[in-house]
Amino acid sequence: MNRFFTILLLMAAFYTQAQNEVDLMDTTRANFSTKSIPQLRISIGVPSSGWEFISFPRLESYLETYNAKPNLFCGYIPLQVNLLYNRFKFDLGINYSTTGGDKSYGSFVSKSSANTATFTFGYAFLADRNNYFYLDGGIGYANYNQYITRVKSSSSNINYPLPNTIGQGVNFTQNQPFIDFGIEYFNRTPQKSAGSSIKAGYRLGLSSTPWELRYSPSQDGLPSDKISNFYIQVMLHFGHKKL
Repeated sequence: MNRFFTILLLMAAFYTQAQNEVDLMDTTRANFSTKSIPQLRISIGVPSSGWEFISFPRLESYLETYNAKPNLFCGYIPLQVNLLYNRFKFDLGINYSTTGGDKSYGSFVSKSSANTATFTFGYAFLADRNNYFYLDGGIGYANYNQYITRVKSSSSNINYPLPNTIGQGVNFTQNQPFIDFGIEYFNRTPQKSAGSSIKAGYRLGLSSTPWELRYSPSQDGLPSDKISNFYIQVMLHFGHKKL
């Protein structure tokens, strides 16, 4: 009799475990039901775990007249707060630039930085037990900088705004809003409180915005550019174990 009850208990335990595995694998019933509880997660990256590939053609053309070029690549540290509910994901994030450089051209060296704040909404178009693929869209605001420093002397008389003295530099800066599109792989492991994600995206400015020369009283003749930049970022995220 004791053996019979032991077998029943083992069968019940096996059934419960099997049912739990089915529920975890069946995303329609387990993860995407009306009883799902929203989950809050914090996503972070390390220095230069985000990369942005910058396109500012008018600034580039402007600097080439002075025998200089901008740096069109920069790294940054991404940080996000993620709210997950069923197939939906809401992200509030900031990207802190680690400054990209040095790019040498002619008598100058250029560095770049890109600091952004974004709010995005994602929908999981593919999902299984642990792996989610999101289509993301949202809005943001960015600050871009190009630091141009003279490192070599030149026989030509470089006109303002670029410096004539070795070691001196100028900072071209620009602020503008943008819309954000992306596709993201997001690992949501039920048994663990940590996961990872990788995202590739595109930022498009809402309008062409003039560059400014920081710390200079004169802004005459500076070009305007519109954000048209690709980026990729890798992050770790932490939060509640149950999804």
